[in-house]
Amino acid sequence: MSSTPRTVAATALALVLVGIAGWLGWWQLGAWQARRDAEARDLTELTPVAIDEVMGSDDPFPGNEVGRPVDVAGSWLPEGSFWVSDRVQDGRDGYWAVTPLELSGTDTAVLVVRGWSDAPDGELPDGSAELTGWLQPAEGTGAVDDDPDDDVVPQLRIADAVQRVDADLYGAYVVAQEPAPGLEAASLGSLPEVGSFTALKNLLYAVEWWVFGGFAAFIWWRWVRDLRAADRVTDSPA
Repeated sequence: MSSTPRTVAATALALVLVGIAGWLGWWQLGAWQARRDAEARDLTELTPVAIDEVMGSDDPFPGNEVGRPVDVAGSWLPEGSFWVSDRVQDGRDGYWAVTPLELSGTDTAVLVVRGWSDAPDGELPDGSAELTGWLQPAEGTGAVDDDPDDDVVPQLRIADAVQRVDADLYGAYVVAQEPAPGLEAASLGSLPEVGSFTALKNLLYAVEWWVFGGFAAFIWWRWVRDLRAADRVTDSPA
């Protein structure tokens, strides 16, 4: 099939339509993700409540409370402090500083991520404290601790931490909103789960645009195929 103004124009139109549909689909996909991220951030900005209003010390972690702001108060247990490795923040490798906080009037404690550091060292807290942080589920990545005798661990597991303190531990940890002196604020390990239907319309629009782009490409292909078939009939000997 020889190039003609008609085929060139049709091909150009098909490319423009497919390109526009693809771009609009990606734009709607980005809007879908942005709205889900915004909802997750909103959940972390709820009014803080006491941790015992969310879960008890022996309760399993409530999956719908990931990232919930909670208030905790008590006394630090510095002897139970440790560092969690492989914590990337702003493109930098570092560590979480973790210390158990024995809650006032109880014999239970909760692990508190006091902040982030680029090295596993720094002053340990002592005395009493009152703080607000985000509730997070314990980790269980299966990472192996290469040196069980030091104070650096590859993940924040309650089962590992309980061996360091003479107190019952909550089956969760708290990431402090305000970092301890000499530390940077730590990022959340787990974001809240958002609703299944959050921004669903944006996701469906993205699919619709991509289907439209695929349909435009299909119509162009059919048109070229039929034109080639017509050319072969015209060129065949009588």
